[in-house]
Amino acid sequence: MIIETIDVTPAAPQGPRGGARLLGSSLLLVRRRAWRDRGPLVASIVIVALASMLALAGPRLVLDTLDDGARDAIDAIGDDADIVVTFPVGNVTGDNVNSIRGTSPEGFAGYAEGASRNLPGVISPIVEGYTGYVLSRQQSVVSVIEPGQDVDTHDYEAIKPSDHPELWDSRLSTVVQFAMSNDVEWTLVEGRLPVDATAPSESNTPGENQYPGTGSDYEIIEVAITESVASALEVELGSVLQVQNIAQSRVYILIVGIVEASNPGDPAWASMPEALQGLTIDTPGRPVYRRGTIVVSTSTASALASGFEQPFDGTVILHVGSEGLTLQGAKDIASTLKTLEGTANTIIPAPDVSVQMTSGLGPALEAYPYRAKAALAQMSVTVAGVIAVAAVVVALMARLLLSRRESDIALERARGASVASIAGRLAIESVAFTVVGVTVGYVGAAAITGGSSFGAGLLILVVLVSSTALPILGVITARRLWTSRRIPANRRDRARIARAKAAKRLTLETLAVVLAIASVVTLRGRGVLQMRTSGVDPFLAAAPILLALGVTVIVLRLYPIPMALVQVLAKRTRGVAGIITLAKARGRIAALPLLSLSLAVSIAVSGGLLVSTIRNGQDQASWERVGGEVRIESGLDDTAVASLEADGLTVSRIVSMPFISVGIGQTNTRVHVLAVDEDYVEMIESIGLVVPDDLRALIEAGEDTSPGDDLPALLSASYRVFDFTDTREVYIGSHYNDFTVIGDAVSVPNGWAEGPFLILPVDALLAREHDAPIEYNLTFVAGDGAEEAVLALGIDPSSVSSRAGWLEGVRDSALIGGVALVMATAVVTVGILAAIGLLVTVLEGVRQRGLALSMFRTQGMSSRYGWWLALTELAPLALAAVAGGTAAGLAILVLLGETLGLEILAGGVSTPPLQADTGFLLAVATGVLALLFTAVAAEVAAHRRDKLSEVLRLGDTR
Repeated sequence: MIIETIDVTPAAPQGPRGGARLLGSSLLLVRRRAWRDRGPLVASIVIVALASMLALAGPRLVLDTLDDGARDAIDAIGDDADIVVTFPVGNVTGDNVNSIRGTSPEGFAGYAEGASRNLPGVISPIVEGYTGYVLSRQQSVVSVIEPGQDVDTHDYEAIKPSDHPELWDSRLSTVVQFAMSNDVEWTLVEGRLPVDATAPSESNTPGENQYPGTGSDYEIIEVAITESVASALEVELGSVLQVQNIAQSRVYILIVGIVEASNPGDPAWASMPEALQGLTIDTPGRPVYRRGTIVVSTSTASALASGFEQPFDGTVILHVGSEGLTLQGAKDIASTLKTLEGTANTIIPAPDVSVQMTSGLGPALEAYPYRAKAALAQMSVTVAGVIAVAAVVVALMARLLLSRRESDIALERARGASVASIAGRLAIESVAFTVVGVTVGYVGAAAITGGSSFGAGLLILVVLVSSTALPILGVITARRLWTSRRIPANRRDRARIARAKAAKRLTLETLAVVLAIASVVTLRGRGVLQMRTSGVDPFLAAAPILLALGVTVIVLRLYPIPMALVQVLAKRTRGVAGIITLAKARGRIAALPLLSLSLAVSIAVSGGLLVSTIRNGQDQASWERVGGEVRIESGLDDTAVASLEADGLTVSRIVSMPFISVGIGQTNTRVHVLAVDEDYVEMIESIGLVVPDDLRALIEAGEDTSPGDDLPALLSASYRVFDFTDTREVYIGSHYNDFTVIGDAVSVPNGWAEGPFLILPVDALLAREHDAPIEYNLTFVAGDGAEEAVLALGIDPSSVSSRAGWLEGVRDSALIGGVALVMATAVVTVGILAAIGLLVTVLEGVRQRGLALSMFRTQGMSSRYGWWLALTELAPLALAAVAGGTAAGLAILVLLGETLGLEILAGGVSTPPLQADTGFLLAVATGVLALLFTAVAAEVAAHRRDKLSEVLRLGDTR
């Protein structure tokens, strides 16, 4: 008899070689399964690569948009961005007590050349060059000696006005300026070039008989002028001009040559245009006004400044460009310029000289970070939402892959494999395709952004979901397929376990809703005034996602309510369709597919509605900023007005006078006076932004006013604190005019003018007599084709502002255009991700629907019910996603819209009203339904070749 025994003692621990064999077998198993499921794995890699590319390129594109906006902020103000440094030049003998001391003109070129090098390091990279020139203030020509007199014009004693007054012709309203620049050249046309005069140094003062400011034999300073200046000043070769400044200091200049510019296109001439083109203004009833600029050499400028005992204004313009500027650089430059204004002597290190620095660059860059924060807030919401959708789709792909492994996991558990070993093999697989997908995504992001550096904030979310979703879901599946837990036979115990599960689920759902509410409340309290402008704000980005998650939880809870109605209808429906509908209506909706679709819909809805709100706000802001269809910064004559009105246009001419003195009781203050007409009221009313009842009442009161009565007026409500029982007068037309306040100024033009305002009827104002003439100086034109009609009149385009031009400039700007592009791209991207998520959901249920359809076919049912089977399973998911996603998107817009700085990007004076564009919502819903029917059609196509013989033989066609 043979007795066999079984050794039941525990096996000895495996040594290194045993562990290596176990690892090798696991890797072999992973490799074989990966090859078998290569299709879903490749799809998973593609999804991870797409999500990684979005996580890397999205924030980088956002930052690039902000950087482009910073450069655009400089380009928008043009030459106003240049840094202008001024300091006194000449009169080196000044003591800064009796007269101002300046630097030597001979050293001006060195100071100008070194100015850019002396700028702080954050500013100097954006300086592209400089222009330096010296320009005196306007000096009066009091008298002129014409050539041909029998006198030596080089002899100061011979032409002394006190000895020979008969030689001099008096001049009125003729002024000259003296300029010096090392960058301009001229060519002699007639006469000769001047001999340079020499100014005295600190140790060389003029002699008793020597004309002040001439250290040479020449007691008259020689100059050369252009033909245009000579014509404007009505002088010629040999003329002697007696020039006097405001301090009564005089110099005598002799014109010895006529010159012309060798390089009239040189930018330096733009700083002194009247050197090339003299100015003559013939005003009726007043003397002719003549003006010109005379360019002199360095030594002559020194002599002139000493003669006037007053330095000239030296100016160095540092031309600023935007190339290479970033948002952080803009912030650094703005703060540095504030400090630099008080330490401008570091730019021009001249001793005992006051240096001033001005630039429009600082204010422009100071305002930009606030606009950048608003743009970042909106793009953060959208970009983070897209990444969240991508992460959920990655999890869906992991669930699809795991659905193909359920039988494998069940066999492994049956053979004694631990849950940890199963999770380990799945982790190896998920890490492998995560690494490959992230690498591909990195390469794609680098190609899109040009190889820029990336942040890892959002990528961590993608990597975390991609590398852990498969193992975590695998553990859940393994424990569900093979568990040691037993179901109690006692009904009460089973009910207790069910209540515990329901309580756990309720706790998690409540937590999601509480987090959503807390994020909204906190963000509304904090607003867009976040200090983060260097990347996507994680808190701001998480709030909409948590809100969408909370809405999804609510949808899951409310889902059984409409399904109960569907069950009632299904019970009353005969045939297989009713049975299928009833069975599907009793089932629970899948949470993960619902989350992916609803999140995608919410991001699309919120992004699209934010863009719609901003665009509508920009349209409103264009009326506020321009004031009408077209605004002309001048008054038009009657002929031009008649021409425009003949074209069917509305023309309103008004009088605008800022900083006008007004006396109200015992208080004297300044206001912006606007005198408007009836056409202006009609134009304001046609815009529809305000109801101008106050203006209409003003015009009616003006019609009943006689020239001797007080002017009716509207006054800004901020001045209602003053006592109106006393004096009320406004200084217009060189005298004070009494007025009576009939109401508050409500319809005020805060967009294109600054208050407080005093509004008067223009007809009543012009009907009064004034010591100085009052003329129309502002015109509004409204109607179709207003801009073209105005420009056809030959009006200077620089004085014309149009609403269409304002809108074009705003929407084409780098920042606003970038935000719109990011939003549009996000809508398209989440649409693609939603389609992928729905496709994955369809593929995941293919086997179960195939089994159900096979059962129907064995009972004699037609395969055409496959489409109804797919529709009843996917339609509730799609409809719930549309409902939940739309609700979440609207909630994001309503609850968070006010915190996103919409008014900053709209460009108006008030927050634009939130716009729930019904057409866009219908388009999103239609897109989701189109995806649904596409998925159903694909399902029908997949089963169109199923044969009944195979179903009867195999019980399934898979």
